Amino acid sequence: MEYKRNKSVNRMISKNSIREILSLLPAFLISKCLVFLAWLLSRLLSGTFDPVNGERFERGLMAWDGDWYASIVTNGYDDVIREGIRFFPGYVILGRFFNSFIPGPASVALILIANLASLTALLAIKKLVFLETHDEQLAKRSVWILSVFPSAFVLTWAYAESLFLTFSICCFVALRKEDWKSVIFCSFVASLLRPTGLLLTIPIFCVVCKNWKVSPRKIAFQPTIALLSGFIGSGMYILWASLKFDQAFAPIRAQESLRGSFVDPFSRVIRGVWRVLNGASATETLHVVSALLLLFLLVKLFKNWPLRYGLFSASCVAVALGAENINSLERYALNGFPIIFGVLLLSNQRRLRFAVPLVSACCMVSLCVFAWLGVYVP
Repeated sequence: MEYKRNKSVNRMISKNSIREILSLLPAFLISKCLVFLAWLLSRLLSGTFDPVNGERFERGLMAWDGDWYASIVTNGYDDVIREGIRFFPGYVILGRFFNSFIPGPASVALILIANLASLTALLAIKKLVFLETHDEQLAKRSVWILSVFPSAFVLTWAYAESLFLTFSICCFVALRKEDWKSVIFCSFVASLLRPTGLLLTIPIFCVVCKNWKVSPRKIAFQPTIALLSGFIGSGMYILWASLKFDQAFAPIRAQESLRGSFVDPFSRVIRGVWRVLNGASATETLHVVSALLLLFLLVKLFKNWPLRYGLFSASCVAVALGAENINSLERYALNGFPIIFGVLLLSNQRRLRFAVPLVSACCMVSLCVFAWLGVYVP
């Protein structure tokens, strides 16, 4: 009797999972179609610009960072130039595992991982929004907002963002349930995928402090490990790379060679606005406008969502703005995924319900086109 009951429950869970995945497919497939449209447009507009970095549309979904990851998966860190050590190993490790049994070059495994992870991220964001709001319609809308966020085209490309978002969102889901084992795992893996995984320590600290206020004498073991898990994950790679290449904080130094030294984020925004007013380049203008929009969304996020969401997004945006070169600002901002909740709040207004996703989708196609044409650095 017990066996039949368990079998029935498992069948129900399986059906619910399939139903959940099917409900996400329209948003998932449309996001992929938008990327394909951008590729067609990039071919059509080829030769329009004369980018310093050259056009990349011939590289398809492996453009920009994708080629770096494929090279590291195939040859290891030893056979790439020093600049390549800025890519953290989480995506590389998974890429090597998939590449061991998937036919074809490493690019096939990397693209497959990225797209499967993007579907998982959609599942996770829907679950998180429902846990926080208990609003099924809002949860469904969050899936669309994430799918067509302007920089979300990298969730289709061979980038680590899909995996990073999956584990970051799952970390917040686990925090909401206070499932500390899952928090530890997700934070650890996220910090192996991108250095910004360290910033998950901030929302974890918020929940730990909240619990400590309720029971100040109780300091649990698992929450303490959760606070350290991000440092352990990133620290392992940074230590290994520093010893391997005989340079302290080698991955961070490699990143500084591209983004420049640290600057105060607010000063950087003010200086950027001044440059725009005095005839800055089109890309500089794009980044400054994006920065101002992100600050606006952060205000809405802090106002309407629990503090841990705003602090995590704000820290990701601050890191992105804290450099002289703010190329890829829009992609770095996506790492602080709660920023989309600000967009979600805008789209929840009746007059903007369709306009916001439509404008966002147009921006996504445009950024993707410019990235393939070499004008925009994703």
